[in-house]
Amino acid sequence: MNRETVLEMKNIVKDYGDFRAVNGVNFSMKKGEIVAIIGPSGSGKSTLLRCINGLIGVTSGEIILTGDTGMVFQHFNLFPHMTCLENITYAPVKVKKENKEVVKERAMQLLKMVGLEDKADVYPAQISGGQKQRIAIARALAMEPELMLFDEPTSALDPEITGEVLNVMKKLAESHTTMIVVTHEMGFAKEVADRVIFMDNGVIVEEGEPKEVFENPKSERLIAFLSSMLRA
Repeated sequence: MNRETVLEMKNIVKDYGDFRAVNGVNFSMKKGEIVAIIGPSGSGKSTLLRCINGLIGVTSGEIILTGDTGMVFQHFNLFPHMTCLENITYAPVKVKKENKEVVKERAMQLLKMVGLEDKADVYPAQISGGQKQRIAIARALAMEPELMLFDEPTSALDPEITGEVLNVMKKLAESHTTMIVVTHEMGFAKEVADRVIFMDNGVIVEEGEPKEVFENPKSERLIAFLSSMLRA
């Protein structure tokens, strides 16, 4: 594994009883790369992310990571009894034992980056879904991960507030944050990703540059999927 490679997955298999959710995936990515994973529901995309960050164990295969991961979920998972600022500072202080004031300063910078510095002392119940998701992104970034994982971060949001979350992710892309994004937002994948992966039935069916995947799909399955997304 060379110096620039941050993730390598070798022949990853994940079974749930008789059901094979991920079936022999080989995948690697380099520092600063942005990969979008697309595909129908139940194709193994979210399972693959959870294997990467260790939320679930693989049935077989090998995962090599050079650093920590940060994860942003569909449903925010903020601590309701903590303010937005406390949500962001909690893990670096408790888990990494970092200096409280240093972490607080970093958290305020992150709040500014996601456009919510005025919500530092507000509780999650008092903000919108899009704002919660931006706080969740700031919280993941506060741990200074090597690799950011996004599991359909806009799928639980109303369409009119999806853009505010995607804009934050575009900012991260511009700063060359290493990211894997599972998404149904085809426009975002096309505009921001360096590489797009199409999964179906637990396998990688196609991968390539966005232009190639979206404008020149090779498999019948990807052609059908893209047609269905255009109709949606």
